[in-house]
Amino acid sequence: MKTKILLPQNVFSKILLSELNLDDSIAVEFQPAALIAKKLLKEEYSIGLIPTLDLLTSKDLFVSSKIGVSFNALLSNSYIHFKEGQETIEQIFLKGDVTTNEIILSKILFKEFYDVNVTPTLVKDESSHINDNTLIVGDENYEKELFLNGLSFSEEIIELLDAPYVNYILAGSSENVLKDFTDKFRDNLLNGHTEDYTDLLKGFTQTSLEFISVNIQHIVFDLEDQDLEGIKSLMQLPYFHGILKDMIDIKFI
Repeated sequence: MKTKILLPQNVFSKILLSELNLDDSIAVEFQPAALIAKKLLKEEYSIGLIPTLDLLTSKDLFVSSKIGVSFNALLSNSYIHFKEGQETIEQIFLKGDVTTNEIILSKILFKEFYDVNVTPTLVKDESSHINDNTLIVGDENYEKELFLNGLSFSEEIIELLDAPYVNYILAGSSENVLKDFTDKFRDNLLNGHTEDYTDLLKGFTQTSLEFISVNIQHIVFDLEDQDLEGIKSLMQLPYFHGILKDMIDIKFI
């Protein structure tokens, strides 16, 4: 049966896909990031990029130790936008392709750095709360140049962990399917990033394209030891903050 890879609909998935240089043996499907882990549990011949903290509820999935989406500096898939003139923060609204990562980590982040207990709230109307404290997830940050006035979520998590922020991990319910895919395509990632994404990222402004091109060096797809340590540190945060009762054993291959 043909292997299928499920990817979140964002700029970094598209760049990863272009660098993997897949052949006709792999079918590609884009999905909301929050749904991918659930689909993988039901589809033996599917693999996919899932938000790292989805392992909290999908611990039976196998995880590639070699492929993922890891940020180590300014570049980010999410940006925090603050309301002007406030003295304290009680609520943060989440909009875009929101996942477990943003819901859990935003709460931990504000407690650790600002000693405030915020309530993360999903935005139902995409046009609302634009002037409130908002964490925007996904391409809207680059399509509308919102990143220029936002705080890099990745950079904040990196500081919190003192390790890279692995936003997405490659996972699957079949150890063999995941291993075969990794063995076949991982070496394609060793060629490094290209410099021009104009054709790949149609619809982005020139400012956004230049920002991504300049900072693409700060994203890693072929995971190294420091990225794996970042994954482990990230998974420990919910436990240390009392969100999780037991630690999760990650089934790396």
